[in-house]
This record gives sequence, structure tokens and C-alpha cells, in this order.
Amino acid sequence: MECVQVERKSVYSFYARMIVVSLCLLAARTESAPLSENTYLSAVELLTTFSGERAEQYEPFFRFSDETRIVGVEIHAAGTDDTDARYYAGTEVWKQINNILRITTADGFEGISGVVSEHQGEFSEEHLLELQGVTADLLALRSLDPVEVGTMLERTRPDLSDASRANIDIALWDLAARRAGRPLYKLLGAKRDSIEPYASLPFYDSLPEYVEAVNEYAKLGYRTFKFHVWGLIEEDSRLVKLIQQTFADSPYRFMIDLEGAYGFEDALRLGGEMDERLFVWLEGPIDDELLEQYRELRSRLTLPIIPAGYNIYSPEFIRQGIKTGSWDAGRFDATTIGGISKALELLIIANDAGLSIEIQSWGHSLAQAANLHLMLANERTRYFEASMPKEAYEFGMKNGNLLDQGQVVAPEGPGLGIEVDWDNLAMADFYIKIAAPRTYYDANKRIKKLTEKPFEPEDIREDG
Repeated sequence: MECVQVERKSVYSFYARMIVVSLCLLAARTESAPLSENTYLSAVELLTTFSGERAEQYEPFFRFSDETRIVGVEIHAAGTDDTDARYYAGTEVWKQINNILRITTADGFEGISGVVSEHQGEFSEEHLLELQGVTADLLALRSLDPVEVGTMLERTRPDLSDASRANIDIALWDLAARRAGRPLYKLLGAKRDSIEPYASLPFYDSLPEYVEAVNEYAKLGYRTFKFHVWGLIEEDSRLVKLIQQTFADSPYRFMIDLEGAYGFEDALRLGGEMDERLFVWLEGPIDDELLEQYRELRSRLTLPIIPAGYNIYSPEFIRQGIKTGSWDAGRFDATTIGGISKALELLIIANDAGLSIEIQSWGHSLAQAANLHLMLANERTRYFEASMPKEAYEFGMKNGNLLDQGQVVAPEGPGLGIEVDWDNLAMADFYIKIAAPRTYYDANKRIKKLTEKPFEPEDIREDG
């Protein structure tokens, strides 16, 4: 089916566009073929393969009808001045913005997701405008199955970013789990409800600050700590020696994340200096794509080596890393690679190969929660990554604190289980709200405009 653009001439063009989008999505579903040998056709099929247990009982919670159609879409962007961090020396301070997608169905259920955007100085509207531009598509959906919707979007929105795909996908999984009245991790087949955390610390300017941070966060119950460091061999080597001298007889354990800053020789040197009785792993020592060098590092070091795990992951890439023997454990973040569905597909591949995945989880409570549910469901995942400063990333959430007696415990509410305090969220240092179809965001003036006509994506493209 050829999908055509609807020319905007009246308010009714919005509904015409919705009809066209709906027909396009239906055609995409009908005409679609698996994109790879491990592409799944439905959420139930994906769940069954991942958990090893039949999941047909969950099919009604993904089912579309006139009563379950999406009737409301809200986009919130919120951040505080406290959510800034550097990952190693020489970089600017990065602000963390929580981009929240909230969808509401005709029968009163909702699905929520949060994806972090990072920026230096001025806030980038790119993700916000992209989500806004796909609002009509969401309102026109004839499926609530996240796997089916993902396949449709591959055809109708091939340029949609992984971050926006993640927002949509996670919100649909949250919606289904809320309909089922179950926490998402139970829907995913998890046999546990808690996991050991580590405090993922930002970069500090001096060596003593790292020691102070360990002692301070240990008071909250953390026993394992990850350092973001200079990315310079001499400075990082001094930190390793200081930590080993200071905490040699402590119950604490440590990790170092280099964010891919090193070349091979420096990575080999630092890994050789790290005492395995204290250090759990060396993360992202070199560029993630250097699979052969990762394999060589593993062969010459006994300390576990894992990649940085940003959104370069695909089924093809992770299979290649497994074939090469590049990692002691893999790594990715569901909120950066396209959502829960994509993460489950990659976990299936890794589990079949016996490869552990230490899932990344930097950012606000909603982003952390999505990854937490995956961690609990994946038995080969050992640790939960807790972003610091802790309280800053919990802003606007009623139950953002997941730490209990040294363990991260899943919230027991349905779906992601995180309750958003919408009124408090609006008090953030940085806040934007877009609600379709009554409001839209003008990127030029950075204001929210009330409209007398339904929301039209063409308006955004013209203004932005």
C-alpha cells in the first residue's frame, strides 16, 4: 500500500491523517515479514521465548479494541539543576532531562515511560519534537502490542530515533502490565524481586573526593561503587592505588568505567594494576566496536572486561561479540536501544550463548525502573546500576527510592510501579509539557501554545 501525505486545509485534516496513518500501519502489519531470524511477531511470542514458559494468558492485555484505543498523549520534559554530571575529565557538565511519555486509553488505563536526554548548555528539543511529531501516529494505532507497533514504526517511521522508540515501547509494556494488574517484572517471568545495587558515581575533580563519596554513599547501604574517571592513564592509575590502599580491608567492591577513552596498551596496563579482590570489572576500556582488541584484553587479563554498552547494539553486533569472545559480560540500556522489546530480543541471544548482561541504568527513576524490571527477569544479570546523586534523579516521583537494606527492591504497583507526582514534576527547574490535541510546543519561542484546532504534526515541522 502506498501511504500518501494529507494536505492540511482544515481541522478535519487531522482526522484524515489519522485514518491514513491507521491504514498505513495496518498495511505494514499485513505486509511485514520478519526483519531477521530473531524478529518476533508479537509480545506474547517474545515473552514465551524469553521466559521459557507459555505466555498466552497475557494476550488479552495487549489486545486492541475501540474501548482500549489511545485517546490521550502527553509529553513531559523535566529536570533539576542537580542532575548534572561529568563522566571523565575534559568534558562539559551534562544536564539530565527526564523525557516522559504518558498515553491514556479510552477505558482509563495509562502507560508511562521515561527516557533521559543529556545536553550541554541549551536544552535540545530534538527528542521532544520527534515525540510530538509522532503523536498522530499513536492516536491512530490499531494495535497496543509493543512488538507489533515496533514493526509498524520500522515501516512508517524508519528514521525514528532509538530513544523515541524506547519511549513508545516501554509505555506500551507499562500499559499492558497495568491492565494485567501485575508489576512488569512478573509479566516478564521474573523469579526474584530484588537485586544487589552499585552506586554509579559521577566524575570528581580530585582523588580525595572519590574516597569521600564512597564513605558517604556507604551510609545509605551501598557496598559496591563504580567510578567514572579521568580517562588518563596516570591519573586513573593513582586512583586505583588510592582505593586499594584505603579500602583493602573493607567489605566494599569497585568498578571503573572508562567510557571507551583508552587505547589498547593503557587499558592493558590499568587492568593489570586493578586488584581482583577489590575490583569487579573494568568497563568500556576501549571503543566498543574494537571486538578483536576486547578479545585480546580478555586473553591477557584475569579481571572481567565488559563494554560501555551504548546504543550500538543490534542482534548482529551482539552475535559478533559472542563469536569473537570479546566480553565477560555484555551491556546495554533498554531506554537507549529502542525499549523493552529490543532488550528482550538481545537477552534471548545472550542467554542462549551463556553470556551475562549487566544492564546499564543511568538516569531518572522511570528509566531506571524499566531497566530494573529487565534485570530482575534476567537471571544472569548480577547488579543494578543506581545513578548518583540519588535524590536528584528521584525528583517528581512519589516512590523513586528503590533501595531497602542494601538491596534494590522492585515497586509492587502494576507496570513499572513508579508513581509520578505530576504537580510536583511541574515545579522542576526545567519543565515543558505537551498535550495532544489541545497544546503544542513552539521550539522557536520555547513556550506551550493553546490551540483551537486539533494538534497537527505539520504545525511542528513548520515552527520547529
